[in-house]
Amino acid sequence: MKKSRILALMLTSVICVSLFAGGCSLVKVNPEQDKKVEIAVIDGTPLLKESFNNYMAYYQMYFDASGMTFPTDTELTELKKDILDDLVRVETLTAKAKKDGVTVDETGIAANATSMLESLKTTLGEEKYAAVLETYNTDSASFEAFLNMFLLDYSYANTMETNYNNTLKADPSKELSTVVGTVGKDEVKKDVYNYRLANEELLTYYQTQQALGTDDETMKTTNETIFNTIAEQKALAQYAEEKKLTADQTNIDSYVTTQEAFVNYLLPGDEALQQFLDAKFLTIAQFKEFVKQDATASAISKAVQTDLESTIKVTDGEIKKYYDENKASYDTSTVSAKHILATEQALADQVYAEAKNAKTVEEFDAIMAKYQTTDGIQEAADLGAFTKSTMVTEFSDAAFGMDVNTVSEPVKTDYGYHVIYVYDKKAGETPSLEDKKEEITTTLKSEKVTEEFDKLKTKLMNKFKVKINDIATPAATYLEELKTELNVKVYENKI
Repeated sequence: MKKSRILALMLTSVICVSLFAGGCSLVKVNPEQDKKVEIAVIDGTPLLKESFNNYMAYYQMYFDASGMTFPTDTELTELKKDILDDLVRVETLTAKAKKDGVTVDETGIAANATSMLESLKTTLGEEKYAAVLETYNTDSASFEAFLNMFLLDYSYANTMETNYNNTLKADPSKELSTVVGTVGKDEVKKDVYNYRLANEELLTYYQTQQALGTDDETMKTTNETIFNTIAEQKALAQYAEEKKLTADQTNIDSYVTTQEAFVNYLLPGDEALQQFLDAKFLTIAQFKEFVKQDATASAISKAVQTDLESTIKVTDGEIKKYYDENKASYDTSTVSAKHILATEQALADQVYAEAKNAKTVEEFDAIMAKYQTTDGIQEAADLGAFTKSTMVTEFSDAAFGMDVNTVSEPVKTDYGYHVIYVYDKKAGETPSLEDKKEEITTTLKSEKVTEEFDKLKTKLMNKFKVKINDIATPAATYLEELKTELNVKVYENKI
């Protein structure tokens, strides 16, 4: 999927113009000839470099006015292409609009252009404004004419994209039947892809409170996740059929209930859900049908794991080994401690020098209070009682090795440097091997099932060749159709 860089112009409140990020540094050739170079032909009409120069001048002004660093080197080359692509996009959609007799409301466009120009001049200053125009081989008259033209054409482009989007909403069959790849011999169409993309978006927002990225790298990872999920479900379904394993209806119902609750938490009510699905050209009924399919796939996965579990054995030797390795974690003995946590060892050494002779809680509390608000102190607190397995190893080893009413030298952990004061210790009991045998058996069996299940999935999925097509947005697909219809030619090497 092609990366789209769009910036909203914030220089005035009267209009918002979307721009693809880009820039250039023009080579000084014959100025008048440079302006007349054809950089594209749209339906027989040439698009001249003069328009590109003005667009670049505008973009340079945007960067300068916003206090941003203008791109250089390879980023500049890539961004220049994005600017050209956006210019061609707008003019192609405009040409189609005029050919089809589409009209737009031109009221206020000239006033908006004037307001934007005044804002740019005020922000940059007349001298800087003129210098940018000169850099891009243009002048005030050409730039102002371009801005008026581009705002109008942008309105045409937005109208055409909106009309196309509305057409798809009325009949999304063409969009949803588009093949976006294959898994094995089966085609993957846009309907199931859009459903899975919607799930990825919801999951990302739930986990990060941010929208799923649309950059190339993120979309590549997302698409791989989507297709691998489809492949995994197909592989397990085929395996289950061969093994005559069936999905438990209770597991299916449980999945549906959980998923519905999850979606409703993020998008309360049908209206909010449908508004979200509109961008994917799906109805709530279609979405729920896909959820049921996922529920069946999840239940089949559990059936396969249950079947694997029935074949897995755990030996007494494995149980004893696990018990011995984790015996310390079963100990119910506790230590009660306070600590002062510093980011740097020098500060921790300073704290220790003052605290090392503390013999009572009150004495250590006084030192904690003194350092509570000191820069470099992350925490000065009472940790209460804890078992050895509760804390990180370095901290627990130190605390459990101390006597009551003593202070440790600084103890380094991933969190920083701790000065620990132990004020109580209680001896506990360590359960016997027999006491923990059932629990350990369950744990080891679960680990083995997970390991064998992962191996099985890898083996099964290797039988399914996955191919992911270049997945375009509806707007991008529409634009490519128009470029063919209007015989659009683009000469990237001339910018």
